[in-house]
Amino acid sequence: MTREKILTRPNLSVEWFRNNTTTIGPIIFVIAVVAIFQVINPSFLSYQGIITLVYAMSYFLIAACGLTFVIMTGSFDFSVPNMLKLSALICVLYIEKIGLLVIPVALLVCLVFGFINGLLLARFRVPSFLATLGISIVLDGIAWYLSKGHLQIMQDVKFRSLTTTFIAGFPSILYWGIGIWIICTFLALATAFGRRTYAVGGNLEGAGLSDINVARQRIYVFMLSGFLSGLAGVLYMSQMGGGSVNIGADMAIPLFASVVAGGTALTGGVGGPHRTLLGVIIITWIQAGMSMLAIGNDIQMLTFGLIAIGMSIATIDRKRIKIVK
Repeated sequence: MTREKILTRPNLSVEWFRNNTTTIGPIIFVIAVVAIFQVINPSFLSYQGIITLVYAMSYFLIAACGLTFVIMTGSFDFSVPNMLKLSALICVLYIEKIGLLVIPVALLVCLVFGFINGLLLARFRVPSFLATLGISIVLDGIAWYLSKGHLQIMQDVKFRSLTTTFIAGFPSILYWGIGIWIICTFLALATAFGRRTYAVGGNLEGAGLSDINVARQRIYVFMLSGFLSGLAGVLYMSQMGGGSVNIGADMAIPLFASVVAGGTALTGGVGGPHRTLLGVIIITWIQAGMSMLAIGNDIQMLTFGLIAIGMSIATIDRKRIKIVK
């Protein structure tokens, strides 16, 4: 091999790292976050610290998984926090009247609103950011009407036990979160539904030419997002035991930040719920660490916004920005 060829030969390790940035980057980020906060606060990874982190991330992971499927198609769902809020309030307001039947009722309500989101995008051609923002405002109005703006307290022991029962040293909400994450990962990577979702996000026109019913797939994805948002709300209320119309008020930015921090591109077709777990760990653990350091909510939101912007720049396919809906 000549000297010129040796000098121009690409560094294979650098090339591999460059091609796997969206996979390796979040892992490095997680390790760095854990190391930094552990050094600053040695109790960060203590048993009690881990339990606190588990409570913070489990219901959040479920909502983030639903949002991930929407972003995989190249769309947005700004209604996720308010669906979570409405589901939680339905549970606390009606648990005494209809018992545990309140759970399927709350899930059905969110499923219906997810269907409406998908219908507005797929059939009426309303851009997803506008459709879901409008539905988000509607959900907020319903939440205000139902709760009258008052703090609501949950007393039902069976309902609370869904998330607060300890199994093998960890609260049951952890198993809910990991179980839903495993199901969503399987759905994305090993089913026709997942392949169609990637296809729609990867090439909208190509998916239509491949006999994929794009409109129906988009509706299904938004319904899944609505259902998982509702489930996250049910588990949130079970864990917290009360809340008001302020539930989820500061959740939108961290949710989007967690999805893109995990490596799911806003242009669609890249990423998935298997990566979202890392993004959720990054965001919730940063939030927990900053809270331990008494850092204000304003600085936290600023941090999450910067993370979302930075990861969006790292993962987005600029050649396809013009077709993002």
